[in-house]
Amino acid sequence: MNHPQSKAIFISLLVAAAVLGAASGYLGWSLFLAALIWIALQNREFKKVEKWTRRPLTPPKNGLEGWFRLAYEPYRLIQRERERTKGITSRLRQIYELAEVIPDAVIILGSSGEIDNLNNAAKKLLRFNDRDIGLGISTIVRNPDFVAFMNAPRFIDPLEFTSPFDQEQILEARRFDVGTERKVILVRDITALNRLLTMRQNFVANVSHELRTPLTVVNGYLETMIDKEQPEDLRLSLIEKLDSPMRRMQSLVDDLLLLTQLESSAPTGVDVPIDVSSMMQNAYLEVQGLQTSENQITISCESSMTILGTHKEMHSVCVNLLTNAIRYSPAGKPIEISWRDISGGARLQVTDNGYGIAEEHLHRLTERFYRVDMSGSRSRGGTGLGLAIVKHILRRHDSTLQISSKMNRGSKFYCDFKHFAETTSIR
Repeated sequence: MNHPQSKAIFISLLVAAAVLGAASGYLGWSLFLAALIWIALQNREFKKVEKWTRRPLTPPKNGLEGWFRLAYEPYRLIQRERERTKGITSRLRQIYELAEVIPDAVIILGSSGEIDNLNNAAKKLLRFNDRDIGLGISTIVRNPDFVAFMNAPRFIDPLEFTSPFDQEQILEARRFDVGTERKVILVRDITALNRLLTMRQNFVANVSHELRTPLTVVNGYLETMIDKEQPEDLRLSLIEKLDSPMRRMQSLVDDLLLLTQLESSAPTGVDVPIDVSSMMQNAYLEVQGLQTSENQITISCESSMTILGTHKEMHSVCVNLLTNAIRYSPAGKPIEISWRDISGGARLQVTDNGYGIAEEHLHRLTERFYRVDMSGSRSRGGTGLGLAIVKHILRRHDSTLQISSKMNRGSKFYCDFKHFAETTSIR
């Protein structure tokens, strides 16, 4: 009995029992009564502690010092652990919130390969749901390469695999092993990235191919020209023949520079109203020498609406569409460039009566260097970049290139522009 309060009560009971016993002559019964009172006090304090144990998160009731300390020390430890748990929970919540911000799928696996947690991106990309938590990931993503990747004894390089839910989707998985035998799996969609890498490889291959032919021609002419054993007349005659391949290479370089500029730079912001009738006439004069018959190209301007934009860029649209029509039309077949009113604006259209284009090629015509092989066409004369340039110019002018075609009946290339009054701001 080391607590002063309990000692004072105990001594008081003994003194009271002694006084009462001396006065009554029943000392034994007085001590017995004091003992009962003491036992009752201790039982009351015990009941308080017992009641507190049912709700240990609440502070214990004040009572005798010894019993109060008996409950208060565990209560203080519980509160300390509770605060610690709150801190850990808060940090975990922050981690989970960060995982939700990550656009890639984040999957946390337990020591046995079961799913402990995942973010919403994982639910969308791999079609998981909350019921999958606790299941083995290999039983859900049933791809042999992925299963081998997960079962590998050590960390290996990222894995590229085809999505088990979409054969056209390519995924990349990264695995991070942590010290508690847990694993963190990151999965992202790299379909677009692979497509861009493929396009870049194709672009380099196409540029190399386009330059190889004129370079080979130039190299052959130069070898003849520097051969002093060749007749002087022959060597001089080859100078003029260098003009065509050199122009072809110059045209290719110019188109590549223009296309790069259109893709990488923002609009200049200095747009002006463009007289479309005058623009079409100037474009006709530029391609007039490419016609395969006199008056092959006709101009039809039935709208007085003007375009708000860059004159040089829109002029390039007309020239490229007319040049494309000439190359893909039999000799002498008529071609029309028109500017007509439509509902809410006007339409610029180039119509030919050429070979036509199969439907499966239409969506790829604006890709760099994409050509449709057609017997009799003169498509090899171009750089293969014209329609790609047109697409990017029209995008800068809030329009898109539309194409309709029927085999052996010709094609229509057109783009629509809203009325000038509907343009709310100048770029």
